[in-house]
Amino acid sequence: MQNARLSNGQIINVYEYDHEIHGENIFCRHCKAKLIYVGTGNRNSGPFFRTTGHNDSIHEDDCPEKREVKTIKTLKTINDYTVDINKVNLNDNHIIKVNLDNNLAGSSHGKISEVNKNDSKKKLNYTLNSKNRKKQLTKNITSLTTIANLLQKCSAEELKKIALDIKGKLMLVSQLVIDQNKAYEISRTGNFYSPWFVVHGKVRSVKKLDKVLFINFDEQDGLKPFTAYVFSGHYKYFTYTNEQLEGKHILVHGKIKFNEKYNKAEIQIMWNKQLYILK
Repeated sequence: MQNARLSNGQIINVYEYDHEIHGENIFCRHCKAKLIYVGTGNRNSGPFFRTTGHNDSIHEDDCPEKREVKTIKTLKTINDYTVDINKVNLNDNHIIKVNLDNNLAGSSHGKISEVNKNDSKKKLNYTLNSKNRKKQLTKNITSLTTIANLLQKCSAEELKKIALDIKGKLMLVSQLVIDQNKAYEISRTGNFYSPWFVVHGKVRSVKKLDKVLFINFDEQDGLKPFTAYVFSGHYKYFTYTNEQLEGKHILVHGKIKFNEKYNKAEIQIMWNKQLYILK
């Protein structure tokens, strides 16, 4: 957040804020949730206000700062279901083969266990029954746009009946498409159970420097810091502008890593196809 309300009702911009002058009592200008100030420090972003996610420092559900697109709400719902593929009855699932050729450098995060081509899991029905009707779903995913379309078309109930085949390893949608807190946990612990991930979140700020561009995710209500970055050598392949990204909910995909210096998870982006703006 770039603006906050002081205890006297005055609205102040983050660049005007001075702790010695204005004190610690700063609030969301919409729902009056208590905020904290986050300075630049060693981070690759400008200063901002945010809630902590604890006690009275949480945005109200109807606060504009908490407004989410439908797809994000659906993703949060499927996270309530089991995320252990071994506990799922795959006989009722629709299996989609995922092959994203996105020119990501380097090898996979971890070892991938191949599923034998004769395994029963490879022979499941490719139609999904829902509410007494058949919905034809894609059999292959070859782009982030296809993943986004799947997330936007299907309900949470339908998404939980989909299994993704990534290089022979089966996983649920909720294991592949994760929020920034899950990305933080996976990268910090090194539990890279997939060669790459899709991370969803809201863009707080975009900061373009001579050698690198940073896309910083929002950190309201206790969300962990997350950044997607683009090196200058790939600027010609990545053409999104600040105006297109800031304040938008997006998907980014790639290999996540943990930045110990800044205590956050990151993904390197090399071209436009690694980012999708949700509507």
